[in-house]
Amino acid sequence: MFMSLPLHPIIVHVPVTLIVISLLFELVGRALDSDWWRRAAFALLIVGALGAVAAVLTGGPAGDVAENRGVDEHAVDAHEEAADWALWLAIAAVVVRAVAGRTGKARAAVAGLGLLLHVFAAGAVVKAGYRGGQLVYEHAAGVRVHGQPAPSDGPPRAAPDSD
Repeated sequence: MFMSLPLHPIIVHVPVTLIVISLLFELVGRALDSDWWRRAAFALLIVGALGAVAAVLTGGPAGDVAENRGVDEHAVDAHEEAADWALWLAIAAVVVRAVAGRTGKARAAVAGLGLLLHVFAAGAVVKAGYRGGQLVYEHAAGVRVHGQPAPSDGPPRAAPDSD
């Protein structure tokens, strides 16, 4: 029962929300010169990056199911690519931010790089979320009507062999 639960649509809201909100917290912390806001931003970024790991791990199987039901493979791949970028950029932002405090004279430059990576991660996660929305609302990925998969924009594919 648990394994048939579609986890991807539940999990994806964590990285989308937290990576973007953490960027807003970071910007407020910089504007107010407040350690509290910046520490909160870092904590939210970490949880957002962990959520991105879970979203990408559950997204692969969800994408396979969608493609097998006839959803356009290019649309699925575009969503997955944006999600992969968001994941790696968020991880890089966490690592750079964690290292920034230990870089001495280069701290400002390293912190600036961390902020830039954070901005790109937020942009990538928003793009991934948008493309995920397109999969649902334009291609009917994961949509059911009266308990049956809704028709998508393409013919269903044969299930892959399980050798």
